[in-house]
Amino acid sequence: MRLASRAQVLATLDPNWRQNATWFGNIPLHPLGEQSFLEFFERTDGSLFDIRERNQAVFRHFIIITVAMIVFVPNLAKSLRLVRARPRTMAPICCLLQSIAGIMCVVATMASVFPGGPSCRMLSWISNSAGRISDVCVSAVLLQKAYLVHRRSRWLLAFIPVIVATPIVLLYFSWASPTIMTPYTGCVFIYDDAYPWMRFGFHAPMNIALTSIFLIVAVRHYRQFGSGAWHRLTRDGILIGLALLLSSLLCTMLITFEVMGVFSILLTSVDWYISSLLLLAHVKGSRKHTSNASVDVKSKHASPPYRELNDSGLHPGPLLPRVAASITALNRMPASPSHENSAAYML
Repeated sequence: MRLASRAQVLATLDPNWRQNATWFGNIPLHPLGEQSFLEFFERTDGSLFDIRERNQAVFRHFIIITVAMIVFVPNLAKSLRLVRARPRTMAPICCLLQSIAGIMCVVATMASVFPGGPSCRMLSWISNSAGRISDVCVSAVLLQKAYLVHRRSRWLLAFIPVIVATPIVLLYFSWASPTIMTPYTGCVFIYDDAYPWMRFGFHAPMNIALTSIFLIVAVRHYRQFGSGAWHRLTRDGILIGLALLLSSLLCTMLITFEVMGVFSILLTSVDWYISSLLLLAHVKGSRKHTSNASVDVKSKHASPPYRELNDSGLHPGPLLPRVAASITALNRMPASPSHENSAAYML
């Protein structure tokens, strides 16, 4: 049952569980999903095999959460610095939201081992909500990038309603699916047959369209700059954008074809971690490129002595341009200038 399919897992459950289930609106809550990790430990039958299976199930979850903590805690600090530097820019805010969502999942999962902690169903709902926040953030940043590099083509704006509608539909179907926690599955939600294909239908068209746009830009750069295109593509964030899209498309296909059985849905966490790292690298690279471009523009419009000092790495204070101009003027003076002329050049 390590890689059991959804059908095999459902076959082990009581088919009449909805009759005695608690209802959240029109959503039935499976009893096996209403237990925290602590309660899951306490319900062992006492056999060594059952204890080992339950320990392994919880241990798998905490490995995932440990990786999430390693990824999102540093990302949160870096995102805060980016937002502080560019508070009105969308991309840093998206990085911050993605990191906050990840930290929220880490805290909720760690709290589940304490008395009164969140249940498996609550953890599933929180992680699904956080994952949809991540999807929106990544899609928004990539769509903005594609819109700019594709000469502001307005047909790309048609993807905005898709980005808005996708998390709403997917959240409803994931919340409506029964969530269970058993020794051989851990905490998972048993999604409907249509769920992975629906996810593929929402994500794949935009991913394919944006990937095509970035590939067109890459080919255009190669034809224009030759071997120097690689550096420009890295600098402009095109390569990171392609990596984000390919990661999302690959995970979507693996989930759709259920290569890992009922655990295939956990690949959304893998995509989430990868996209968080790549998105932050993309935003930091764009910020560095923008800062360098700004310095170049300032240096270009400065006087020659000031530009030379600026290029040398000195931080120009208010007197540096005058001092540099005076030094240049003194070098051009006759061999034995008068004291008055020297003072005049220094003023």
